[in-house]
Amino acid sequence: MRSLLLLPLLLCPLLAKAQIGRKELRTDTGTGVLHFFRSGGVSTKEWTDKDERWGRSWAYKLDGTVLEEHQTRRFAGHASVQYRYHANGAVSRVEYSDAPDGGIQWYQSTTTYDEAGTRTGFAEQGQDDHGPIPGVVVPGRPYVQEVVVEQRLFVNEVFVVNPTKRACRVVAKAKHPSPGLPGGTWTMAPGDTVRLGTYSMGEVFTPWNEQLTLAIHQVRLKGGRNAMARIRTDEVQASPEHRRHYVVIAGWTRATAKADKTRKK
Repeated sequence: MRSLLLLPLLLCPLLAKAQIGRKELRTDTGTGVLHFFRSGGVSTKEWTDKDERWGRSWAYKLDGTVLEEHQTRRFAGHASVQYRYHANGAVSRVEYSDAPDGGIQWYQSTTTYDEAGTRTGFAEQGQDDHGPIPGVVVPGRPYVQEVVVEQRLFVNEVFVVNPTKRACRVVAKAKHPSPGLPGGTWTMAPGDTVRLGTYSMGEVFTPWNEQLTLAIHQVRLKGGRNAMARIRTDEVQASPEHRRHYVVIAGWTRATAKADKTRKK
């Protein structure tokens, strides 16, 4: 007699263990069955209406992303989903079946997942109006992105540097005016540096004097021009695709008498 009384007590832990991770809910609209991850999140969700005709089923990743979603039914044939689970509650296998109550059409698929929700396998078989459905889907060759080598644009940047003790006026005329190198006129004090602009000619560095002409003269107090500049060019490679051209005023040369008479007229 004592042994019979102990039997229900021994069975209770086993029954409780079998129900861990599963919860059934009944409402006035139907029945829902939830399976859970060990951490508490929903692993699968199944719902059937109160007439047990229509239903819907979902499988989830641990982060809540939907792995699979199927409509189910128990009339006009059937459509059903069966789940198997990993030890942590994650879906390990999904078996889906669909067939009408008449005709040649039928379909079955099996999908497997690892504990993280990554699909590890898929197989299907069946029959539709066009004939048999392949039994195993062979994954296609992975797509390899074609590498396109694009042309680079080398940047040439032009400056004028006045290290002398004389003020001067710089007139720059671009041979091919652009927003980066429009040309213009600048007045420079002793020790000034002015940036004229930039230009690009594809993957090549070209001399600045192929892109613009410069006229540099001293500035008189009355506004006239005096001596013309003697210049040199210093280049600095700022990066593999960027070169700076510094037009440096090295000294002054007096204008010719003929040029002076022309300006006076």
